[in-house]
Amino acid sequence: MRLIQIALASANPTVGSVRTNTDRCIRLAREAAAQGATVVALPEQVIGGYPAEDLIQWRGFVSAQWRELLRFAAETASLPQVFVLGVAVAHRGHLYNAAAVTHRGAVLGVVPKEKLPTYNVFYEARTFSPGAPGRFEEIDGVAFGDMVFEFDWGVLGVEVCEDIWSPDGPMRRRCYAGAELMVNISASPYRMGVMGTRREMINTRAGDNQCVVAYVNQVGANDGLIFDGGGFVVQNGRPMLEAPRWREGVASVVVDLDRTQRLRTENTTWRVDCLQAL
Repeated sequence: MRLIQIALASANPTVGSVRTNTDRCIRLAREAAAQGATVVALPEQVIGGYPAEDLIQWRGFVSAQWRELLRFAAETASLPQVFVLGVAVAHRGHLYNAAAVTHRGAVLGVVPKEKLPTYNVFYEARTFSPGAPGRFEEIDGVAFGDMVFEFDWGVLGVEVCEDIWSPDGPMRRRCYAGAELMVNISASPYRMGVMGTRREMINTRAGDNQCVVAYVNQVGANDGLIFDGGGFVVQNGRPMLEAPRWREGVASVVVDLDRTQRLRTENTTWRVDCLQAL
């Protein structure tokens, strides 16, 4: 068995308070580590706060987030966990809403969000640029782009919020590239009936892609939006954890990645689709 413990750390960041937000992330990271987590997921844009709206166009705000990401990595260097957290980054005249992966004091990579919502309360495409399939570059020596991460316990893929709402999003591509665990970091506002919609959608994604999906959401309120927090862990379509909502904190569950691998081997449709996509 390849048992890993996945921790969902619902954080309550404040837009613009990059240092305080990072302090909050460090506290939650240590709390998850104390519970014995293998992988810890923190929400979308948790370092800068979401939604930042026009504040994101101030380069000092964006560069401060990179410095705080490096501080988070340094402050958690003594912990063996893999951390996934949200950050805004600037690269070659573009701004990106991204998920950063840190481990043992290093930022292993930054993966940009591909699906940028511009509907309802969202205006992301106005300020952010989307990631693209197959793109791979570096930012200050850190890998940036479309990638998965291999560890001794298995293969990790990450994505950001809206990416999971598309059946043809990056999850499918990254699972075909070997990802067994997909971590989706989100800042999804509350609305009536949203829990049922999220639950059904995440269960479907985990089943369709024959993977473990870990989804964590921001909690609190910013700029008139209310975030209900919580999250889910679903293994190959089977619900494993539903985290408490409306409070900041850590919830975790143990999954066996060998089960995911076995189900992939048994699922002829998934294997054929994977081969045709390569």
